Amino acid sequence: MSDIKPSEVYDILKQQLAGMESTARMEEVGKVLQVKDGVAIIFGLDNVQANELIEFENGMMGVVMNLEEDNVGAVLFGPSENIKEGFSVKRTGRIASVMAGDGLLGRVVDTLGNPIDGKGPIQGQLYEMP
Repeated sequence: MSDIKPSEVYDILKQQLAGMESTARMEEVGKVLQVKDGVAIIFGLDNVQANELIEFENGMMGVVMNLEEDNVGAVLFGPSENIKEGFSVKRTGRIASVMAGDGLLGRVVDTLGNPIDGKGPIQGQLYEMP
């Protein structure tokens, strides 16, 4: 045990840590308190912004419309029945916006701009319009 040199341990640790990448990411997550008439009341999203898109644990999206001191209200982009009390909700960091461009002419899209007409993805250059 006495023949281990601290400088050797340091060199080994330095080599092992040199190739390591840090991919840690912080996410702000809240919980659904109540769902009624297409609106979810959420606790725990303290830094969320008005009109920010949020994502529920089942993948459904919503947009924050009402900022209160201890909760936020969000309009759901889908049926209220798919969201239950206690579901987790995370911020996306994106303010609700619409993509615009010539590729959208004659197409049918949902509230998030995803094509729902069965004609495949939107073609051409699209520009984000808040």
